[in-house]
Amino acid sequence: RDVGQGWLFAIVLRLNDEMADDLGDVLVRINLHGVSSNRVRMALGQAGGGPPVDAVAEVISPAPAATPTPMPALQPKAYGPNETADADAVRLLEQASWGPTEGEVARVKSIGFRQYVNEQLGAPATNYVDMLFPNDQSAQQCPDSLGPALQGDCFRDNYSMYPLQKNFFSNAMYGQSQLRHRVGFALHQVLVVSGRDIPRPSWMTPYLQAIDRNATGSYRQMLRDVTLTPAMGDYLDMNRSTRTSPNENFAREVLQLFSTGVDELNLDGTPRLDAQGARIPVYTQNTVNEFTRVFTGWTFGPAIAAGVTNYRDPMVPRANQAANHDQGAKTLLGGAMLPAGQTAQADLDAALDNIFNHPNVAPFIGKQLIQHLVTSNPSPAYVERVARVFNNDCDALYPDGCTGARGQMGAVVRSVLLDPEARGDVKTDPAYGRLREPVQYMSNVLRALDAKSFDRTQQSDGVLTARASGGNDYAALMDQPLFLPPTVFSYYPPDYEVPGTGLVGPTFNILSTSTALRRANFINQIVYTGYAATTGANTNSPRGTSLDLAPLEAIAADPQALASRLDALMLHGTMSASMRAEIVAAVAVVPADSAANLRRRAQMAVYLVATSSQYQVQR
Repeated sequence: RDVGQGWLFAIVLRLNDEMADDLGDVLVRINLHGVSSNRVRMALGQAGGGPPVDAVAEVISPAPAATPTPMPALQPKAYGPNETADADAVRLLEQASWGPTEGEVARVKSIGFRQYVNEQLGAPATNYVDMLFPNDQSAQQCPDSLGPALQGDCFRDNYSMYPLQKNFFSNAMYGQSQLRHRVGFALHQVLVVSGRDIPRPSWMTPYLQAIDRNATGSYRQMLRDVTLTPAMGDYLDMNRSTRTSPNENFAREVLQLFSTGVDELNLDGTPRLDAQGARIPVYTQNTVNEFTRVFTGWTFGPAIAAGVTNYRDPMVPRANQAANHDQGAKTLLGGAMLPAGQTAQADLDAALDNIFNHPNVAPFIGKQLIQHLVTSNPSPAYVERVARVFNNDCDALYPDGCTGARGQMGAVVRSVLLDPEARGDVKTDPAYGRLREPVQYMSNVLRALDAKSFDRTQQSDGVLTARASGGNDYAALMDQPLFLPPTVFSYYPPDYEVPGTGLVGPTFNILSTSTALRRANFINQIVYTGYAATTGANTNSPRGTSLDLAPLEAIAADPQALASRLDALMLHGTMSASMRAEIVAAVAVVPADSAANLRRRAQMAVYLVATSSQYQVQR
């Protein structure tokens, strides 16, 4: 914070409770915009046994003789055509799509980052198509008379996540609404519904569509649309909550997970503290009870057809409101009062307004978007800049088409992606970046190496689950079963701390010895084998999936050129010297004396890069 001199800033360091007051030497370093400072040595309680000078990076800087010129305010870059290097174009596509391709890198450079992001923000909501709604009773929809093969296909297409998973990977590989798809999947992990409890793909689709169409629109509208989807109503029991039998599940999670979080936050995402240094809760159990009363009296709309429950249309107020909706007065966040006698619709709209306008929503949602797209440990300043845009879309470095509105997700996403902390060719701060989550990891490799059908004549069928040739659902084996998160906290908690580091690393929660090996197994299968098309009565994977290694085979006689090609596309030029040396040496062991061996060289190089820690951590 500025303390008056215009250049001097104070940093508050809060020590871990486990750090004893006689600890001794502690090294402190400041990280800003992905770049780290020198380290400062401090003695806590006593001087430690370490050397007086930090041998790694110790620079003695005297106080300035004169007051330095104040730091200028951040100025937006134009990000126009051909103003950026390939490296940052690759980085932008890692953050804003399901992975860079050589063609997209060239296009993004040619039109500029700003135009690319704006084009993507305006792309249509086409990632989740309408589905037919089957009979609630699977035996009625898929009778034995169909025969084993057709009956199996009927169960697969109507009563499993297969169609949604297939559609997801197809859109990730080839869809034009890449940014909307990427942001929508991030928001699916905030406003969670799981196919474990909503097991029909047709039931899940309206929920996913509600997120998809609002992913670059109004968060307030998305909150309402998702709240009233039958999938959410079933998953968190709002459709069963009545005046005489209230259920608090939705009321609790809409606060804890979908909007404010549990503790009051500063605009920069850090917790607000009371005079005793304790966190301040946003709500109490009594608050949850009041919101539970708000959300009583809703149910599904009229059946679509005989035996077909309406999971398609938004939920509607129950008949006989006086009996089913609690019409008493209610006290909401900040002491706001809802008067007695209101309808279920009026109470719901007023309550969602109350939640949406809470000051926590901007940093709580903004920080999670940064974590999903850019880095797991954003600086408070980065979070604050994004939160300001959530609060007012004109309070932005890039106020393109702003109107002063709150909760405009397109402006928020633009702010996340074009922020100075997000951009740049290379990030040196060891705390910067994020472990690629499994579905992103898979999609990134598939897009980088031009995945197509097994015979390379058409697009892949998108079947990359247990129903694919080979039978391995690698996303699930890597602990991210697509559209089947294990709890309302999603596939992994957003505040998971990597043990022994003091750093947040949400995706590391699902990285273990087993899942690390399964990451390597996926790369091994897709690189060396691919997914063959199924034939005959097995219609699960009609086209299969394979990678195009021909461009790499063409240069495989030169191991250095091979490493450089993969370095540029997959690591935006950050491959370490030691990693390059190891790849070159491993590739050189394979003779370059035949087309088959040139292919083996290409395969080995891709495998080594894709399984490396330098690639798996998106930076």
